[in-house]
Amino acid sequence: MQATLLSILGLALLGTLHAQDSIPVQTDFQQDKLTGRWYSIGLASNSNWFKEKKHLMKMCTTIISTTAEGNLEVTSTYPKGDECVTRNSLYIKTEQPGRFSYTSPREYPASMGQPCCPCSCLGADLELRAELYLMSLTGWGSKHNIHVVDTNYEEYALVATQISKSTGSSTMVLLYSRTKELSPERLEMFTQFSREQGLTDDEILILPQTDKCMADAA
Repeated sequence: MQATLLSILGLALLGTLHAQDSIPVQTDFQQDKLTGRWYSIGLASNSNWFKEKKHLMKMCTTIISTTAEGNLEVTSTYPKGDECVTRNSLYIKTEQPGRFSYTSPREYPASMGQPCCPCSCLGADLELRAELYLMSLTGWGSKHNIHVVDTNYEEYALVATQISKSTGSSTMVLLYSRTKELSPERLEMFTQFSREQGLTDDEILILPQTDKCMADAA
């Protein structure tokens, strides 16, 4: 059984590597200009948790800073029920400017829900238990290959992520803004790019605005 799982895992990783080849990266990427405070404006994903929970998702805030090693520390604060939850992630730079990698922890306590994207840790407990069982066999958490696709640094940033884990792979696209609103042209750019990545209109969401938890991310 373990050999079969590893074979499936290898095929999923191979498919993800091919998918990465088609995702562009910002030309002449300037990492220092990406730092600071962003609002999540749009989110698209073909993962099961997104389809099930997207009606609960709201806008959140993300603070990006550079570490001494030249990596990115990404801190997102979002509403979850009556609470404000903060998630910290370390994006490791690669040989290509504008592309980063992130590996989630191999185990998650049940109280945290399943591995997630910023703004939406809302996984089902049964799915989490199944994934933790597979992780115990493969010893592998989810791997994120992150591409800063397009940004002018002062207004918007379009980020695409290919996620590989023991149960398969998925695509996520995020649209960030320096303010709580973006022009219709920028929103259409996000929607069109998401479609080009194979995502359907049901998998694309403009996140509702909220004032909740915004002060917590200051």
